[in-house]
Amino acid sequence: MTQNQSNNAELLLQIIDSDCRLPTGSDPLAFCLALVENFRSTDARLRDRLSYSLLARLLTEYHVLSVLDRQTLLKVALDDQHLFYRIGESGTDSVFIRAFSILVVPLILNPDIEHQQLSEDFVHDTIRSVLSYAREERDRRGYIDGKGWAHTIAHTADALDSCAQHPFATESERLDVLHRVADLATVANPIYFQEDDRLAFTASRIIEKGWVTANALEDWMGRFIKPEGPEPDDTIRLTNLEHFLRSLYFLLKWKQVDSGLIEKVDERLRALSWYVQANVL
Repeated sequence: MTQNQSNNAELLLQIIDSDCRLPTGSDPLAFCLALVENFRSTDARLRDRLSYSLLARLLTEYHVLSVLDRQTLLKVALDDQHLFYRIGESGTDSVFIRAFSILVVPLILNPDIEHQQLSEDFVHDTIRSVLSYAREERDRRGYIDGKGWAHTIAHTADALDSCAQHPFATESERLDVLHRVADLATVANPIYFQEDDRLAFTASRIIEKGWVTANALEDWMGRFIKPEGPEPDDTIRLTNLEHFLRSLYFLLKWKQVDSGLIEKVDERLRALSWYVQANVL
């Protein structure tokens, strides 16, 4: 597939409408790699609704790639020209290749949860890359006018969730996932595109499954105190934290997780709420 073909929105739409039948003579791996390159585009239709949607169907519905090809695709998506391309920038269009490359992680890891065809070392390498990206990404924008979704926090939460779910993940790695979730829940940028829910989904699954010890959870819960910092950053962090804890509280309650833990989340929320009420201007 040539670059001109991969950028041809009408051709991609035709492929989607034909039950994802690839053009005659196409190499599936090369085709998928070309779709990943479209994640650089500022055209939301090409990037999101066509390229990502088609890639997702090819990988999860039609299983067009071998195990080795899946590993190759994800290695490319996680490299310095994709997931870590211009990492540390904020407010530039480089965010799109990073924000959509991270979504390749669930596309590869989720189908592998049941049968574990990927190598164990490969899964651990993937988890390390996702944890590093979660620490290093600085562009926290959700929807960008005229260019569509970046949604880095939500996409990262989805990738962290996939990492934690994989049977090869260790307790230490799952605890690291929880800490990255806590970091993202207290960023100094307003999160209001359901990022709090996506982060809470990841945390609640780890808690519900008992994937980390009670002592580790106790230490993790100790992170959720009033953020300290300059105004207005600390107010933004406080608001984000409240929203995350509310989402987590109800998810744990609905899943009937250990009532003691639910009470601890409730205590944190009450303490934060009392602080807000006492400091209303």
